[in-house]
Amino acid sequence: MKKLLVALLALVLIVGCSSPSTGGTEPAGTDGTSELTTASKELTVATNREVSSLDYVTTALTSDHEINANLVDGLLENDANTKLVGALAESWSANEDKSVWTFNLRPDVKWVTATGEEYATVTADDFVTGLRHGAEFESGTSWLLQGVIDGYSEYLASDFSDEAWEKVGVKAVDELTVEYTMAKDEEGNPISVPYFDSMTTYAVLYPVNRQFLESKGEGCKLGSPDKETCEFGTVALDSILYNGGYILTVNDAKSQAVLTKNESYWDAENVFLEKVTRIYDGGEDPYSTIKGFEQGVYPQAGLLTSWEDYDTYLEKYKDYAYYSLPNAVVFGVVFNYNRQVFNETNYATDEALKENTINAIRNENFRKALRAAYDIVAYLSIGAPEELATQSVRNINNFPEAGTQSDGTLYHEAVNLAYNEATGENRDLSDGVDAFLNKEEALAYIEAAKEEGIQFPVHLDMLVNETSDTQTKRANSFKKSVEDNTDGQIIIELVLRDTDTVNNIAYYNNDPAAADYDISTYTGWGPDYADPKTFVDIYSPITGYYMTSMGLGTVDLDGNVEDLEIKEAIGLMEYEKLYRAADAIVDDMDARYQAFALADAYLIERAFYIPTSQQTRSQVVSKYVPFSRPYAPYGMSEYKYKGLRLQEDMVTAEQYEEAYQKWLDSK
Repeated sequence: MKKLLVALLALVLIVGCSSPSTGGTEPAGTDGTSELTTASKELTVATNREVSSLDYVTTALTSDHEINANLVDGLLENDANTKLVGALAESWSANEDKSVWTFNLRPDVKWVTATGEEYATVTADDFVTGLRHGAEFESGTSWLLQGVIDGYSEYLASDFSDEAWEKVGVKAVDELTVEYTMAKDEEGNPISVPYFDSMTTYAVLYPVNRQFLESKGEGCKLGSPDKETCEFGTVALDSILYNGGYILTVNDAKSQAVLTKNESYWDAENVFLEKVTRIYDGGEDPYSTIKGFEQGVYPQAGLLTSWEDYDTYLEKYKDYAYYSLPNAVVFGVVFNYNRQVFNETNYATDEALKENTINAIRNENFRKALRAAYDIVAYLSIGAPEELATQSVRNINNFPEAGTQSDGTLYHEAVNLAYNEATGENRDLSDGVDAFLNKEEALAYIEAAKEEGIQFPVHLDMLVNETSDTQTKRANSFKKSVEDNTDGQIIIELVLRDTDTVNNIAYYNNDPAAADYDISTYTGWGPDYADPKTFVDIYSPITGYYMTSMGLGTVDLDGNVEDLEIKEAIGLMEYEKLYRAADAIVDDMDARYQAFALADAYLIERAFYIPTSQQTRSQVVSKYVPFSRPYAPYGMSEYKYKGLRLQEDMVTAEQYEEAYQKWLDSK
């Protein structure tokens, strides 16, 4: 999973020059990330995101992936044209029904220490170790492999003994061959997983050297996990081994992280930047990146419409500014259906107001009223031109190419059709269409909610990062449109807090009882592999990662569904049936995609989550060579600095457009 926090211009400016930005939740804190060059082979990144864990097989956070993807390689990666190519695997294959996958490793790939000393050669057993360590240490993405790799789900519930592990479908056939066997269906037949190769681009399937792992503490030993006595994958430089393009040589909190080229890297000839320095920037000054760009410090900067003198800058750079590409990420409005804590609130000292808000959030007509009142384009236009803001609207909780049918029907088209058939509406859910904004509908939904016992006005606490100029302005835009379009009957309470408070509650938190808000716009999702399941699963009431953000549990130790009554009331249990029925179809991809479309359409119909936009896109000026680094709408490849080049002069809009057309033609 790639959990991203609120869609800032920050991440876009890192990857937007060469590829669309994707991926899971990025942290709040700055309005722009830029990169600078102190020499042709050195780059500095101003960013609000810091690594919180180097245990790459257990973390689910994009803020970690952005660094970890450069430190360790997996089996496969994506090239600049999105094609799956070998990374640590030089070849791979599957049996006829795609139930067994075999990967042949490159010989003599080296693990090195934090000082660059060779430690060992990467072997097939490292992939076995990585999978087992992630399972035992409750990887944030273990759900990804449940029902995919044979015996994996059972191992998660086992005693972690060697005997239990022997039943898991992964084995080192020999020193350079690793084999994965897919799970079995209810009849005991192996299932087909035709997209498994794309899953190997994600970190939960990355390798770990067993000898090194178990040297980092008694609790690191396979079969006897104990987080309290294991120092593998902390934020210390020497807590992991490296086989990727870079070694982390500095990691100072709220200061900087430095990545230095790994001279022992198997593909070192395609790593053109000798050093990448990531400087922490809280984003207080919205002009900081353009100032640095004009001083020759940053080779890329965004042009923000929130600047008073935006038109002056646009005129100055009219021959150079271009839009970053569309991306596969979805952001939206998350509802907290079972709020337990009210430390961060503007209204909830009144018990009656508390109860009324909870009842409202659990009411479908209320949620639809909020959706109809929210002016998404106005929100996104703070920081981006209206044209780009409109293009960035996304109404479906999945990406357009998640599953293209044999007749060319894109996944979004299938969802749109399913939604209209289910509702009897004729609504256009295409990207770039504000499909639901309608004051009359908002007021009608409010009247329907009143008939169902909801008292108005309803107050909703929404956390806002007060450090960020753009985020604060966007939050005020959200508040204005919702309150204006409901005639003040839905009141958005902007709870202004510092960056750490917002991130800890809305991003890092893993406890549903600690979700201290009524609604949140801070988290988004990027796909982990090439199948609609990568999005649909996150709202599963059984395994869904986003249950925490919704204030809900998943299942207890006895396998009972937690918060079942709430989940049934808002439609999650019916959604689960649609999801599992779709996932059971493995022999007909068209039927699979159509079935998943039913689940995605149902999410929109019941509005238990409101998808609203792609990750923030931006208007940029840049010296990055266009499309020179890896790109994929899923996995970890997009975060790699491998392949990235700088040019002496600014990229012109004409140069970018020519490169873009060539890139499209090559896909």
